[in-house]
Amino acid sequence: MSATAPAAHPPFPRQIGLWRGVALNMIDMVGIGPFITLPLILAKMGGARCMAAWLLAGLLAICDGIVTAELGSQMPHAGGSYVFLRESFGRAGRLLSFLFLFQILVSAPLSMASGCIGFAQYLEPIVPRVGGHIPVAATLICAAIVVLLLRRIDAIGRFSIILWIGVLGTMAVVIAAGLPHLKLSAFAFWSAPRFDGKAGFTGLGAALIFAVYDYLGYYNIASIGDEVIDAHKTIPRVIVISILAIAALYILMQACIISVLPYEVASKSTSVVADYMRVLAGPRTAQWVSGMILWTGFASIFSVMLGYSRILYAAARDRNFFAIFARLHATGSYPFVAILFLGAVTAVFCWLPLRHIIAGILTIRAIIPFMAQIVGAVVLRVRQPDRPRPFRMWLYPLPAIVALGLWGYVVVSPDKHLRVAALYVMAAGVLFYFGREALTRRALRTMH
Repeated sequence: MSATAPAAHPPFPRQIGLWRGVALNMIDMVGIGPFITLPLILAKMGGARCMAAWLLAGLLAICDGIVTAELGSQMPHAGGSYVFLRESFGRAGRLLSFLFLFQILVSAPLSMASGCIGFAQYLEPIVPRVGGHIPVAATLICAAIVVLLLRRIDAIGRFSIILWIGVLGTMAVVIAAGLPHLKLSAFAFWSAPRFDGKAGFTGLGAALIFAVYDYLGYYNIASIGDEVIDAHKTIPRVIVISILAIAALYILMQACIISVLPYEVASKSTSVVADYMRVLAGPRTAQWVSGMILWTGFASIFSVMLGYSRILYAAARDRNFFAIFARLHATGSYPFVAILFLGAVTAVFCWLPLRHIIAGILTIRAIIPFMAQIVGAVVLRVRQPDRPRPFRMWLYPLPAIVALGLWGYVVVSPDKHLRVAALYVMAAGVLFYFGREALTRRALRTMH
């Protein structure tokens, strides 16, 4: 770790406005996730009661999003949650922000690798030869995204609009095809029969985990705060708009699918949207829609890598990580070292089996940053009540209480299967942090 400040650099150009920000958030949130988790959520809830999971996950997202919006409006800087944790907890903030960074080093490339592998698997029905070369195809997708990210943020902003249009187009086609067949009973989840023989809302915890996963990404705009135009106002607006839009699309898409496909078919499908389109419009249309789903998956990986590269940059600029990650491109003003690092690690993970990738994604993220930064927002209100807050949490402290309670439920749910390995990673982060601090103090004493 460097003990010196990173070299002077040109400021990030502020090129991301409201709609480019909404585009980046929404393409991050959608991805391939909902297209592969729909049958899992349906199976856990035994039918149309799956709507309860989507609604509860939407409630968690909007409550936590409002907390993030308040923090983002106060601290619109590169790094997002890293900055929030550092500033909210005083002296302890440096440790918590470091722990967030420490787990990001592993969880971020794992998440992106799972997206690349999922993309390659969805590509196989369209290009059968990919079937025997999934790791190669996933690595090539990773490399293509890195190349696209090595450019100025204004170019990325324009490209994000194109990707966003593709994402909205995919959702629009899927929903429009099913609207004529939509049954209003699909929304009456409280009285829907269970086809698996289980009672009430058994399995809600597991279904909620899948649904919450599909909403993640609403905080992405906060990670690039230094590049957002009029960030104090834009960040909260982007977060709220993207969450509400995605919630409406998810719920409507799920209702259309369960109105068309029988439970036995939908809950066991590995490509439920393709099966749904095949029933409604034939195999050729199903293939085209599969291609559109690939577009959304590519867009999501693109947006995720963009956000995480800024977190590494912010930590290095803060002298809390290797100084080399604070280096910006001389003319493009983008953190090229962070982008290349994430791309390289992700490419390595692309050669692991997908089931191992999914198992390795750290579930500890629910605690750091999500639960920690909710507590931090409340602590900051107590410690600095007069601090300027361009956006104030609606109905404070209700959103914080609801979000904290729901994240707590996700963590302690019997269906969560919180992995001990995740706790080992956190423990390793604590040891690494205090070991580094001890070495730094010893070096300073030696100098004096």
